Amino acid sequence: MSGWAEGYFLSSLKRTGQALELRLLVDDIFARDPERLIAVAGDFNAEDHETPLRLVVAAEEETGNSALASRSLAVLDRALPRDRRWSVLHRGRPEMLDHILASRTLCGRLRGIEVHNEGVSDEALGAAQTGAIAGSSHAPLVAEFAWD
Repeated sequence: MSGWAEGYFLSSLKRTGQALELRLLVDDIFARDPERLIAVAGDFNAEDHETPLRLVVAAEEETGNSALASRSLAVLDRALPRDRRWSVLHRGRPEMLDHILASRTLCGRLRGIEVHNEGVSDEALGAAQTGAIAGSSHAPLVAEFAWD
């Protein structure tokens, strides 16, 4: 059990460290161009209430500093209906681990977001039965932006 606990801890620490690196990169981009169109997308392996995503998003209510609000990112998948807002099925529990984050300037161009989770099977059950998963067990997340 101690090996599992140590691995779980290290995984959490690495996710948070990677989120910090990403936040520092986003801040560097904003420092050079506050109006930059920024999208950050991928498997954060975290739901939107978890530390890694909260760190990258840097929402005004988290920082407590309205002067920094223009540097926060919006979690676009929050626009999905609650019953569709999941990208992974793990032991029967739907989880939204994949996200598209956008700067305020890009967020204003959002025309729609979709998650294609119709054919996603339970990743834990698939791995338990076959020992491996062929392809991705994550649903595609797609955002459309206007460029006019």
